Amino acid sequence: MRNITSYLILIFLIIGNITNAQTWKDPNESINVRVDDLLSKMTLEEKISYCGSAIPAIERLGIPEYMWYGEALHGLKAWNATQFPQNIAMGSTWNPDLMFDVATAISNEARALKNSGQKEVMMFSPTVNMARDPRWGRNEECYSEDPFLMSEIARMYVRGMQGNDPNYLKTVTTVKHFVANNVDFRREFSHSLVRQKDLYEYYFPAYNTCIVDEEAAGIMTGLNGLNGVPCSANNWLVNDVLRDEWGFKGYVIADWAAVEGVEKRLRFVNTQEEAAALAIKSGTDQECFRHKTKSAPFVQALKPAIEQGLLTESELDVSVNRLLRLRFMTGDFDDPKLNPYSKIPQSVLESETHKKLALKAAEQSIVLLKNDDVLPLKKNIEKLAVIGPFANRCWLGIYSGNPKSKITPLEGIQKSANGEVKFAEGCSITGDITDEEKIAEAVALAKKSETVILIVGNDESTATETLDRLSLNLPGKQHQLIKAVQAVNKNVILVLVPSGSTSIGWEQKNIPGIICAWPNGQEQGTALANILFGDINPGGKLSASWVKSENQLPNFHDYNVSTWRDDYGPEVARTYMYSNIDYLYPFGYGLSYTQFEIQDIKLDKNRLEAMGDVLVTAKVANIGDRDGDEIVQVYVRDKEASHIVPKKALKGFKRIHIKSGESKTVTIKLPYEAFSHYDTSLKAFKVEAGDFEIMIGQSSEKIVGSKTIEVAEGVIPKIRVGQKSGYFNAEDENRTKKMGLLI
Repeated sequence: MRNITSYLILIFLIIGNITNAQTWKDPNESINVRVDDLLSKMTLEEKISYCGSAIPAIERLGIPEYMWYGEALHGLKAWNATQFPQNIAMGSTWNPDLMFDVATAISNEARALKNSGQKEVMMFSPTVNMARDPRWGRNEECYSEDPFLMSEIARMYVRGMQGNDPNYLKTVTTVKHFVANNVDFRREFSHSLVRQKDLYEYYFPAYNTCIVDEEAAGIMTGLNGLNGVPCSANNWLVNDVLRDEWGFKGYVIADWAAVEGVEKRLRFVNTQEEAAALAIKSGTDQECFRHKTKSAPFVQALKPAIEQGLLTESELDVSVNRLLRLRFMTGDFDDPKLNPYSKIPQSVLESETHKKLALKAAEQSIVLLKNDDVLPLKKNIEKLAVIGPFANRCWLGIYSGNPKSKITPLEGIQKSANGEVKFAEGCSITGDITDEEKIAEAVALAKKSETVILIVGNDESTATETLDRLSLNLPGKQHQLIKAVQAVNKNVILVLVPSGSTSIGWEQKNIPGIICAWPNGQEQGTALANILFGDINPGGKLSASWVKSENQLPNFHDYNVSTWRDDYGPEVARTYMYSNIDYLYPFGYGLSYTQFEIQDIKLDKNRLEAMGDVLVTAKVANIGDRDGDEIVQVYVRDKEASHIVPKKALKGFKRIHIKSGESKTVTIKLPYEAFSHYDTSLKAFKVEAGDFEIMIGQSSEKIVGSKTIEVAEGVIPKIRVGQKSGYFNAEDENRTKKMGLLI
């Protein structure tokens, strides 16, 4: 009997152990139970390994190695992946719905690579650093200098990337770089000094929108420090604001070796162990770091930190719990049949559907800057010269993948033009000893041609990660090339492929047609040709102001945004909202081959009560002879403010297509919070009672009409993840589209 009893006990123990061992694999269990169960089975070393990008296998649990590292800025940084227009170009579309479609395509391709075992779906994007200064080396990664436009484009990126399945994330978005990281040279040694009001009104909003409204799963802290404390070990920034105030439950990753930098570069603590412990305690979970043989510095320091009593294993568990949770949310431990995204095939990679979408996005992003009745060009020009260092190059921009198909501007023009098209490089991008000879060749070609298309710009040799622009001039001898060609042929169309604002004052005065075409994805050549020859009417508008030169800008390291004056220098201000400078091209500027008229501006009420909405309507007529797109822009100004406020601030917009001779009525809703400012004493957004001017414009400077509304005083209730802002549209059809939309 004793033997039978012992046998039964053993059987029960075995069954119990088997049952317990399978809990984390059971898709019917709650995610909390599954995560806790897996975490309880991991050793300290295995837990610590999750705090770096390259995560080794846990063979005894049957968990393979994992690379927590992916780039999807404007397409996957991978082979055979569709490359869409760079972010600065997508911002210039002013089309959030298009951004959603692009993000859906990118996430389809990410899932296709995961399904074939080639890549994971932890993506370090979107970049929502504000484009506050065009000299920043990564300026092209930004959607806009305006916090509202930035927020509305970025929210759709997150929505399209993460999908809408109730059980699984399509991909994990990691919003970066938190926060105020807008100088790249020696960024890992520098602190951004930013007033709290500017943080909440200018630098925080896009992050807040992505985290609170769209529930992005991750965020990346910057390499820099904020107000004397490294971002990756900043308790106020990560725990107080991000986690407690905004209710963020996702993971936080420090930028490349940034936890190491807390000690090594920012000199905030004395040892790596102190840096690692402080990062965990401050809410940072992981450090971005890939190496063939070395683990992340963060990973190396965590066990000694625990052994030295600087950190407890239970404190580490909080971070590892958040990291494991995302692997469950992406379906890593479940039968693929349960996950709808596991069905996405490799055929979506650079599919015709995705390439057509890349073309559409490129077309919508192009901005017509000047047109003295020279555009569009006729296709039957007998002798057409295509000149410039970007003419026979499909420059995709920084953080790009490698598509099989790339259409250069020259190729696109050759396919569209009926006459003879000849090419000359003209000069190198940054200058070399052959430039004078190349310029002479270009001049000779220009003399023999009816029309010249000059394609110039800047690339990673003058602006990229770790390298800021020293000047906004065209690099090398490109300006010299333009002047030399214009001297022998006045029929010049200038095409810019820039990373942002470029000093082309002479060109604006002397060149009859100017187009900003951006690093515009793999279909850029076809898109440019379609605009040049009038198959597509340009409708893009600048998402950031263009200055005449860097001399109009404040000190590069000055993060102040709103206008103020101190004892040490002149008045300082940034962006169209506060600056009084004479811009080369203002925010929201862009021309068309047709003309639009905006009339009959109306508000649905004369007084706005606290937490209410006001509807702004206007009639938009296409009075020209071509179909086209107009972008209606709504700005707000507090007429009686007791504090510094913007001259005007974008609070609503809509891109619409109108046929020639027709008109449409546009309705744009402004929520109560559109009239608020951040009150540092209340630590909340507040609306002051009084009159506000609601302006409708075709750019920030071309205001075509306005109405005044009385607004009641009130404080905007703070919202956290699970709640929504006044700009969140729960009825947006993009929330219910199926994952196969673009396949």
